[in-house]
Amino acid sequence: MSHVRKLCCFPYLLCILAMGCTKVAVEPAASLTPEVTVAKPESRQVTEFFEYIGRTASPEFVEIRSRVSGYLMKIHFSDGKEVKAGEPLFEIDRRPYEFALLNARARLQQAESQLKLANITLDRSKTLNNTNSISQQELDEATQRQVSATAEINSGKSAVAQAELDLSFCDIEAPISGRISRASVTVGNLIQAGQANVEPLTSIASVDPIHVLFDVDEIAVLKFMALRRSQGEDVKFTNVRELNQKVQVALANETAFPHEGILDFIDNRVRTTTGTLMVRAELPNQNRIFAPGLFVRVRVPYGNAQDALLVSERAILNDQSLKYVLVVGEDDKVERRDVELGNLELGMRVIKSGITAQDRVIINGLQRARPGAKVIPTLSDASKTTPTNSKE
Repeated sequence: MSHVRKLCCFPYLLCILAMGCTKVAVEPAASLTPEVTVAKPESRQVTEFFEYIGRTASPEFVEIRSRVSGYLMKIHFSDGKEVKAGEPLFEIDRRPYEFALLNARARLQQAESQLKLANITLDRSKTLNNTNSISQQELDEATQRQVSATAEINSGKSAVAQAELDLSFCDIEAPISGRISRASVTVGNLIQAGQANVEPLTSIASVDPIHVLFDVDEIAVLKFMALRRSQGEDVKFTNVRELNQKVQVALANETAFPHEGILDFIDNRVRTTTGTLMVRAELPNQNRIFAPGLFVRVRVPYGNAQDALLVSERAILNDQSLKYVLVVGEDDKVERRDVELGNLELGMRVIKSGITAQDRVIINGLQRARPGAKVIPTLSDASKTTPTNSKE
């Protein structure tokens, strides 16, 4: 009985095994069409420019040092304040120099007295010589004493002038207007004049106007010269300000270039080691925005404003040395366009060639877009001048 039951179950087991070995076909999931954001190039007039990194500098900078030695008696300024030319800064003990001046004046009076006596003696000697009462030698000696007394007068006057000058050096005044640094000494210290490698008492840097120094490559210099020739202007000039060349400056924390100055100096030779020419611009600084030594970005406009197309900087892609953008064609397929780049304008890049004003440039979703593949484009809000072309 058990043997029959086993025979009846055998076909059933074969059916189960057969079903387990059967491969079940899995339908592939339908691929999703990626969505991207597109924008049409912005058309506006822009001016071509060259951009450089520069550094600010004071037109005038003076280290304050003492011309006479002595003990420091007073400091008339606060560290870091702005001072005017002629404003008192330091006062050195005047007493030794006042005594020296009194001594020099006394010596001058003594020399004047000696000259007076020498003149009287010479006049008397001349009278006596006319009557042969004294010898010629005695007359010559009287003349010599008068000449020597005159020389003593001149020496005395020089000593008095020097003593007066030394006394005036005890009061140290600001030679220029500007912002003063800290005082390197305090009241009561002995100041030694004329010593080498000694820290100055302080320094003053002028703050208005301010200079910006930067290096221009020789290609830019040649382009500027060619532009002036094409405009019928001579490339020769006696004063750089005659060019009336404006420059735009931005600080490190500024995106735009809100500060404008004028070119006022061009060096007389190109550095052979770098192929650059040092250039300087002058900027007003009434609001004290600039301080000497700051790094700044400098734009030098070149030529007149021209019509140009601009796209978002994030739409620019790299292929080794080539730059390109991805655009969406009429059939919603992605196309690659190699472009020639221009200047950067507030996050927008000037495109000199490679696209048209009607192209839809992909600005978001670039990682999902592939040339030749189909996408679902959505027009950026900033570019919605026409209805969005998108699939439901």
